[in-house]
Amino acid sequence: GFIVIKHVQFESHDGMLASIPIEKALNPYGDAIVAYEMNGEPIPRKNGYPLRAIVPGFVGVRNVKWLKSITLSSEESEGPWQRGMNYKVFSPSVKDLNGVDIASVPTIQEQPVQSVIVSPADGERIEVIEGEELEIRGYSWSGGGRGVIRVDVSVDGGKTWHTAKLGEGSNQNPNRAWAWTFWEATVPAPALKGGEAGTKVDICCKATDYGHNCQPETPDSIWNLRGLNNNSWHHVKVVLEDALA
Repeated sequence: GFIVIKHVQFESHDGMLASIPIEKALNPYGDAIVAYEMNGEPIPRKNGYPLRAIVPGFVGVRNVKWLKSITLSSEESEGPWQRGMNYKVFSPSVKDLNGVDIASVPTIQEQPVQSVIVSPADGERIEVIEGEELEIRGYSWSGGGRGVIRVDVSVDGGKTWHTAKLGEGSNQNPNRAWAWTFWEATVPAPALKGGEAGTKVDICCKATDYGHNCQPETPDSIWNLRGLNNNSWHHVKVVLEDALA
């Protein structure tokens, strides 16, 4: 009889196996390709020479390097990277895998919305003048090509928020936003407490994507054995010092 094609299986020259749904592979707006060049040159060996699967919007492991074969199948790939626990997210209540049917748990393909502060750095000591503003910068991304529509930044641990300005990447099609969206925010610095210890500040950020998915405040509700898809608010703790002291 006929075989119903549901998955595209990739095999690498080092034996790694992974697959993606056929819908992603055939979607004319999904931009999945087999690449043989990068920036006009043959793909470097470390990046997957001679061929590499590029599956934008999906978790990196599906972008198989050193591609050896492609198979259309009714089943997803075998192996630990697809059917094993490596990319499986279990309930926070699952503390071990005894009695768990690992193969029946869907593997990660798309990932949730995320944002990261890159400046200032965690632990940095910053000299400021009372009333001065802090420059905060970072990047954001969401799986499945969902564009980031807003990033919020806080300098008091999430009690109050300031909307960041979206920069490079914000002009992507919100349904085909494969790349990072950079952001920056200028936020009034908290009042200085003085003293040699300085003023401790908890800077955090959270992004919202085109599907209006937002990052959770803490990892508590999304904790899992593998520590996967932790997209809770990113925190950076800095110390402000009075530049005039």
